[in-house]
Amino acid sequence: MTATEQTVIEQSSEPTVRLAPVPAAAPGITFVRAAAAVLVLHGFLVGLWATQHGLQLGYLDAVRFVLNRTLGIGEDFGVFAVMLLLTAGGYLAQLQRGRLMRRLISGYLPAGVTTLLAAGLVTLGAGIWNWPTASHTSPLAVIGNLSLGSQLVTGKPLLVPLAWFVLLLLTGTLAAAATNRFGVAVPIVQIAAVCATVVVAPDSRAASVLVFFSLVVAGQLIALHQRGDVKTWVATTVGALGAAPLLLLGAMNEEIAKWWYPVSALYAVLLTTVAVVFSGETAAKAAAHPVVRWLSDHAIWLALLQGVAGYPVLALLHGLVPLGVAFPAAIVATAVAAALSHRLTDGLRA
Repeated sequence: MTATEQTVIEQSSEPTVRLAPVPAAAPGITFVRAAAAVLVLHGFLVGLWATQHGLQLGYLDAVRFVLNRTLGIGEDFGVFAVMLLLTAGGYLAQLQRGRLMRRLISGYLPAGVTTLLAAGLVTLGAGIWNWPTASHTSPLAVIGNLSLGSQLVTGKPLLVPLAWFVLLLLTGTLAAAATNRFGVAVPIVQIAAVCATVVVAPDSRAASVLVFFSLVVAGQLIALHQRGDVKTWVATTVGALGAAPLLLLGAMNEEIAKWWYPVSALYAVLLTTVAVVFSGETAAKAAAHPVVRWLSDHAIWLALLQGVAGYPVLALLHGLVPLGVAFPAAIVATAVAAALSHRLTDGLRA
């Protein structure tokens, strides 16, 4: 026997370490994110902009009367769309692997890029969606928005009003790493921490943002159940506890109570659960459709960039062309901005 043959035999006798396979994300999640992308544009680029400008649109009135009021979902499905993104985001974060820092950078990029664009455009006088509405900004305000800290502080100017949900998704990415180590105890601690925030400061901006973290927790539980880490009754019980922050804040804050957020949250969790549980070959084929895939991949970019790309287009075209032309133009502008931003940051997300 040669030395080479001896070496091969010795190496082959060493035990092989097999890592537990990580379940792939259910194809139905692609539909959830794609639907959220469409609804978030309807809710904020069309519905909110029309409301801000005092416009009565027959289309919006019909949708509000037939769907929103009937289902108990307010704000033209805008916040409901964000809830879908949060639930899907919590689910995906729990299944994803890879370097944590790289995942955090990838998750932050849409908010960071959009904030810089918003700062530049508002300085140039463009009519972006910011809160409170202002035609200028300051270096400190830009830094606060880039850090996402302004999203939690009452009264701070917001260059990208929807960037708060990115903050929650990033927190969910961090929590997912802890959940993989400590199990279902982590979602329980997260819910308790949010409840504590609500009790201590029910009228604060932080409380009104953090209560939506329950949707991220729900997504985590759906993933943990799919992976076989928790039993059905455990996931259901902890998920039900996740409604506590929203119910508690609604009882303590009249402004929040009028929007029936627990109802929208229930719909979002149920739809995401159904999308995961009943995903199959047909769902996989449909989810592979280029339009569905594109909407899913660009959902967060679309949600954030509508205020930076779509709103200025509406401000420019309002009064010059019919709204039936202005709204599609704003949507196209948002889609183009999302596609370019996604493509230009592709290297940083890899």
